[in-house]
Amino acid sequence: MKLDNNVAAVVTGGASGLGEATARALAAKGVKVAIFDLQAEKGEAVAAEIGGIFCEVNVTSDDSVDAGFAKARAAHGQERVLICCAGTGNAVKTASRSKEDGSIKHFPLAAFDWLIQINLIGTFRCVAKSAAGMLTLDPMEDGERGA
Repeated sequence: MKLDNNVAAVVTGGASGLGEATARALAAKGVKVAIFDLQAEKGEAVAAEIGGIFCEVNVTSDDSVDAGFAKARAAHGQERVLICCAGTGNAVKTASRSKEDGSIKHFPLAAFDWLIQINLIGTFRCVAKSAAGMLTLDPMEDGERGA
């Protein structure tokens, strides 16, 4: 796919890290970029710098993701590119011993669920919604509707 100003992209986690670098690289090629992130201040700043738009999106929420895609599509049209960089981590042992009394401590299941909601289900949620939108597009010269 030729990346230029005829292509719209959504970058989740685009306010920092790998997502920010990706948003900047796409914008440098002329792509119309929408940044999805929870970091509003940083996301707004990056979007302003690259000539894109910022959508405050929580990838764990259908309503939030739907609102983000609606805002991005209203500004740039249907995205042909989705880059999923939203994610988090937690450097905690799955099990350990208490230094005080030697009892076994377990990684809290709620914390693990939170990681899965963002890193796995949030990614799937965005991919599914973007792919459904891409199906409405006519193929480009190379036969692609999106990626």
